[in-house]
Amino acid sequence: MNITKLSSKNIVCYTKDELKNIFEISKKIELVDEMEKQGISMQSLASDPNKMKTLAGNISEKTLKDTNDHEIFASVFVFVDFYGSGSEICFELKDSFNKDKDKIITLGDLNNFRSDPPDFIIKSSDGFREFELKRYRKGLNTDEIFQEVKKRIEHYQNGLGNTSLLFVLQSPEGDISKVNFEELNLRIKALNPKFRGQVLISYNEANREMVINQVLPNLTTTRIPVQLPSQG
Repeated sequence: MNITKLSSKNIVCYTKDELKNIFEISKKIELVDEMEKQGISMQSLASDPNKMKTLAGNISEKTLKDTNDHEIFASVFVFVDFYGSGSEICFELKDSFNKDKDKIITLGDLNNFRSDPPDFIIKSSDGFREFELKRYRKGLNTDEIFQEVKKRIEHYQNGLGNTSLLFVLQSPEGDISKVNFEELNLRIKALNPKFRGQVLISYNEANREMVINQVLPNLTTTRIPVQLPSQG
């Protein structure tokens, strides 16, 4: 972990392994706390593997519902891998953070001190990329996705600067065959947004690959193999 400056702001940066370790320690502590609340012993878990699956599922569900934890989970277990080995995950810190007094050791510390936006920053060999992550749960078709992108651009009043909008498709529909990314690219460019970042759309393809489609300013596709947290 190191604290540095980016555009006059303090940011804290982690290697993937450092942040992964902080995240997993936090979730193990949550698991133990949940066991204590339910009066479940290690012996009963050993004799009934289904209890462990249920507990782990509960913790996973809480993580997905918690916006802060989900943003960190996505940055370390998914998106940093798109930007090359050795890339780091960074977070802008609140103005109230005092690097001489305040410590960031746990996941709770990080969530308390990090600022938003951006949700996270990727530091790679060619510089820093700032991201604002949005989960998308509506219809998987060109028009509905375009309307969501348009709404978000209007919400930020084109004040994103260099920050990229990253949409993660989580619709229960699952099938993206009705999404025309070429058309999305043309329609979003026609909005003439003023920010200098990208618009990116990410999704899990058949649990084999993670995909990021850039639909602003250009149209590109990047794929990496799906990697479960236990494999990272």
